[in-house]
Amino acid sequence: MEAMLINVKKSPNGRFIQRFIPARFIFIFLSSFGFFLVYAYKVVLSMAIIAMVKTSNVNKNVTKISLILNDKCPGTEEINNIVGEFDWSESIKNYVLASFFYGYVLTQIPAGILSNKIGGKWIFCISLLIAAICSLLSPIAARQSYIWLIILRFIQGLSEGVVFPCMNMMIAQWMPKMERSRGTTLIFTGSQFGTVFTLPIAAQLNESNLGWTASFYLLGIIGIVWFILYALLVFESPEKHPFISQNEFDYIVHNGGGKQIDFKFSIPYRKIFRSIPVYGLILTNFGQNWTFLTILTYMPTYMKNVLHTNNTQNTIISGLPYLGQALFGWICSFISDKLRSSGRLQITTIRKINNFIAFIPPALCIALIPIVGCNQNVSCILLILAVTINGATFSGYNSTHVDMAPDFAGILMGLTNSFGNMPGFIVPTVVNLFTEKESTIKSWSYVFYVAVVVNILTTLIYTIMCTAKEQIWGRIKH
Repeated sequence: MEAMLINVKKSPNGRFIQRFIPARFIFIFLSSFGFFLVYAYKVVLSMAIIAMVKTSNVNKNVTKISLILNDKCPGTEEINNIVGEFDWSESIKNYVLASFFYGYVLTQIPAGILSNKIGGKWIFCISLLIAAICSLLSPIAARQSYIWLIILRFIQGLSEGVVFPCMNMMIAQWMPKMERSRGTTLIFTGSQFGTVFTLPIAAQLNESNLGWTASFYLLGIIGIVWFILYALLVFESPEKHPFISQNEFDYIVHNGGGKQIDFKFSIPYRKIFRSIPVYGLILTNFGQNWTFLTILTYMPTYMKNVLHTNNTQNTIISGLPYLGQALFGWICSFISDKLRSSGRLQITTIRKINNFIAFIPPALCIALIPIVGCNQNVSCILLILAVTINGATFSGYNSTHVDMAPDFAGILMGLTNSFGNMPGFIVPTVVNLFTEKESTIKSWSYVFYVAVVVNILTTLIYTIMCTAKEQIWGRIKH
């Protein structure tokens, strides 16, 4: 098969933009921006909903002095021009926030299977087109009824659930072995930058004359433009790219990329579901998403409504932690590759060290947030540290799918990501359980301590159950 691919004739120098920028670089950039949009659509509501919903118990002047775990924080709440349109209870808010994840978990496994059968490009870009249209329709749906918004967010979750498995298939086609770690990290860290951009911009738009609806319209328009560019400039594989240069084509194929998908291979379902490390990965993914989604979805509300942070502080804590997460992930990736190439540590040991770093120090930071009470600055620092250090997951459990099963990484990602994202609709229920009657530091402390326990248990599970060794079922048998 590889010999046939190598003999495919391509343009000596490529055409148009490919003469100046290699085709695989265009693939990396536009795919990374795709993941930028994936997370932008996922998180925008968590910030917009602050301006969408009327505040239930506003205390413009809070004079009670607060010690650790007291009910109220002292100070004066910042007065702004935001007047929420919707009189939704905390339960309704949590259902609206969770609806995305009900859809998100359903398409992960089918996407892993389908991408192995027909490829990933069109599934990937059409799914984001649907998400963009849903973003444009969100303000209209919300103004009709919260039920319509829940339905729309559910559809958006369904569409985005396919992206990770599909991208794994495309990475296998486009990335040479020696560039695969860097390319993969560049693509997937687009999601962090989507969060960095979206949350602070949405916070500013909430305060502007444009209002909360502008966030949804802006992201929807960007998504449609991205779809057009991706459809025109990115191709399923180097072989199908009409303008790739012969030199780049040969380089990719000779270095482990550009292999054709064997549509007739069978997936070893029985061996996968009998594998203890697979269940360890599922539980680790579950734990990671529990804590990450708790912070991602609810910290803006906690900081604004409980600690009474000002708009400047809200902007900082909305973006800076996720920028730190991406950068720290790059540092850990570089160090891990150096350790692996030096032979000093086995790959399983490297993955487990990274996972320990990604879960235990953040658990300590999260545990301290309610303890420091109303100290806004220390709370912000703890939040930034917790999310930043969690970036080690990119070189921890996140890389284990490819280590264990190179030929079934997409399917394995779909499986673990499906169950792993269930916290998306479980966490809102837990948050509602503790905070529906009152939204205070004490009530929120239970939310944080649950996340701490989950982090500790997740670390133990990955350490005991998981391995980065390639499994005997991890390759296609010819």
